[in-house]
Amino acid sequence: MKRTKYMILLMMLLTALLLNGCDSKVSEEIEPIEEMETVEVLQPAEGGNLKLPITRFTTANPLFNSNRSLQQIQHLIYEGLVTLDNQMDIEPVLAKEWRIVEGGQSIDFVLRNDVKWHDGEPFTAEDVLFTFQLIKGNFNEVKNASIYRSSLQQVLDMKVIEDNVVRVTFTRPYSNGLEVMAFPILPRHLFKGDKINNLINEDFPIVGTGPYQLEEHLRMKSLHFKKNANYWGNKPYIDTIEVVIVPDREAKLSLFEHADVDFARPASVDWGRYSDNKKVNVYEFVSNNYEFLGFNFRNKLLQRNSVRKAFAYGIDRHKLVKNIYLNHATVTEVPVNPESWLYNDFSLQYGYDINKAQSILEEQGFILSEDKSVRKNEEGESLKFRLITNKENLLREKAAYLIQEEMEAVGIQLEVVFLEWKDFNEALEKGNFDIVLGGWELSPVPDLTFAFHSSQIGRTNFIAYENEEMDFLLDKASRDISRQGRLQNYQKLQQHIANEIPYLSLCFQNNAILLRDHVKGDKQPNNNNVFRGIENWFINTK
Repeated sequence: MKRTKYMILLMMLLTALLLNGCDSKVSEEIEPIEEMETVEVLQPAEGGNLKLPITRFTTANPLFNSNRSLQQIQHLIYEGLVTLDNQMDIEPVLAKEWRIVEGGQSIDFVLRNDVKWHDGEPFTAEDVLFTFQLIKGNFNEVKNASIYRSSLQQVLDMKVIEDNVVRVTFTRPYSNGLEVMAFPILPRHLFKGDKINNLINEDFPIVGTGPYQLEEHLRMKSLHFKKNANYWGNKPYIDTIEVVIVPDREAKLSLFEHADVDFARPASVDWGRYSDNKKVNVYEFVSNNYEFLGFNFRNKLLQRNSVRKAFAYGIDRHKLVKNIYLNHATVTEVPVNPESWLYNDFSLQYGYDINKAQSILEEQGFILSEDKSVRKNEEGESLKFRLITNKENLLREKAAYLIQEEMEAVGIQLEVVFLEWKDFNEALEKGNFDIVLGGWELSPVPDLTFAFHSSQIGRTNFIAYENEEMDFLLDKASRDISRQGRLQNYQKLQQHIANEIPYLSLCFQNNAILLRDHVKGDKQPNNNNVFRGIENWFINTK
């Protein structure tokens, strides 16, 4: 590896004046000059091989694949009309621009005309239409359900209106119309006629429009990719990518720790242990994994906003993040990713304040019992609740005990119950709980209807929360197609969630990627694409 070193030259001038008859102390007062460190500036050069691990997968078709590690690598191969940047905002890819038409019920996507598939065939509007029909399940020969089908529920129709223009029509004006178009596009010409079965068999052709193309596939062993010389966008520096297929996540980490691969995702929040390793760099980002306390509104005591506020002030969420998540989580008031452009960046309303939590309850007539174990009101109602969470989740187990301890100091008594996953979900479905400590992996397509809207009671709104203002704000947020309108609606919605506290937001978990030090360049991982910005990574230098 060739490196150009720019040395910072230090010019020193030391002058000592020794005069006859003078008692000079100049030499004693001069402090030793520390040696300056060499500043190394690396200039990227093309070449090099990047080694990545993934776990075994059942299909290489990106529309049906549910393997998370392969999904990330498929970002290097396939592209959609649009993608999401690090603020979860829309960025053009195969569509160079778009127009909102028909009162907001349709979007016209203008496609790039300089894109070719890895086999040299031109990318066309027919490829987009074919992929859409496949996701919607409109081919009798293909019985598999696409992982993108649910996100396209609001899409009524898609058609080609010009050679390079595709019109997408929704069932109604739909604020997430752009976000749902981020699915990967497949080449229609490889699956026409009797080739349709290639979509679901082992011979699926891995051909996309992205910066890397398949060179060799050794089934169950490895995938080898090379740089796409005809790529329409910024071409990457790294020439080849070797992907090793392993049985499980532990095997991936083992390969990384033995320096057999260059990349890994940590299995838990303890990735700080890599920080002292000079041969490994850690790049952290906020994930979409959101942790919360959900209050069951079938319980009359928990219907009281004052009781829910006592939890908000009585739990030290920053302590929870520090002691349990090792500072690898981000405190929030709402289930909107703090990195999102829609996030309302108001200051936390409920900082830890045990005195305020106690005074709120006392003002509502909840006084500590004689043995000071629990608060009761004049009607004899005790602030005793059953908190459930799932077993075999060490972080939630620790969080449950911390919450139990802190609420005891407020005068609220919690019985913590750990349930098997099946029993946990059954308890949620039947409403057999007072408080649930749980979490969601939120979709990159922003829509909180599933959690808060009254229409979802008995389904995904398992806390049975019903509020007319919340329903109105959710409906408005899902229909406003203008950027400024969406932002304003989400600001109001988040403010209402923070005031109401149907769920007490604890934090968003952070995530990270690990890279060996010889992989240089600007890293921009996010929850949607950990390889975002890979065109700026490099191994060789000049």
